[in-house]
Amino acid sequence: MPELPEVELTRRRLERELTGKRIERVVVRAPKLRFPIPQELHVSLPGRMVRSVERRGKYLLFDCETGWLIVHLGMTGRLRLVPGDAPRDKHTHLVFSFFHHPLQLRFEDPRRFGRVFWEGAEGGKGGGLSHLGPEALEIRASDFISRALSRRREIKPLLLDQHFLAGVGNIYADESLHRAGIHPRRRPQSLGAESLGRLLESLQAVLRESILCGGSSVRSFVDAGGSAGRFQHFLRVYGREGEPCLACGGKIVRESVGGRSSFFCPRCQRG
Repeated sequence: MPELPEVELTRRRLERELTGKRIERVVVRAPKLRFPIPQELHVSLPGRMVRSVERRGKYLLFDCETGWLIVHLGMTGRLRLVPGDAPRDKHTHLVFSFFHHPLQLRFEDPRRFGRVFWEGAEGGKGGGLSHLGPEALEIRASDFISRALSRRREIKPLLLDQHFLAGVGNIYADESLHRAGIHPRRRPQSLGAESLGRLLESLQAVLRESILCGGSSVRSFVDAGGSAGRFQHFLRVYGREGEPCLACGGKIVRESVGGRSSFFCPRCQRG
């Protein structure tokens, strides 16, 4: 599933290409993904200008003058800019064409776990995303620590809880816990403020490094221009079950923590 770095990279490319462009046509090719795609998009969006492309957690928000088109990529979704005459992938569910622009924006999602919805301007930007916690790259250490200490969950599931912190998924939770030397089953109260501060520092460093590397193309991620990321070549634990830990030489193990596969080094991650 695309996480914060992958969604942010998609946002940056789309903002460069689409800001100031006016939508000419919208084609809804699949009426339902995880939830139904609003059928009125093909009527309400043509003629509207894309004023900006923003991100909230793992969601993309397109400011279309009279409201916001909000997209969640789900597990396998991607937004691609392609020439208008390019063959359509069989998993293309939504197509946007723009006046005086050779590229189309296409939403593709083989597993259909993505989501597309519309919020009118009267509801305020991102009103439907009010359940999301603070942004992982923006939260201050003091706020992160106080929020974590008020929860009773294990630290790995807590990092994945979008109500607690927006944008973090399995890959970057595992990588940041390894860098901080923290076992994924530890609870915040057993860690204390110093270790939690170290964890946030590791998490934010991992996210920034991934963005610089173009994201992680562990499975199917490519950015809006079709380029794959490189950060998967620098992963220390995720997907490396049975391989030696790059820090101590011990064996990386995989266990289910909070219902999610978790990769860690039992020797390094005791804290």
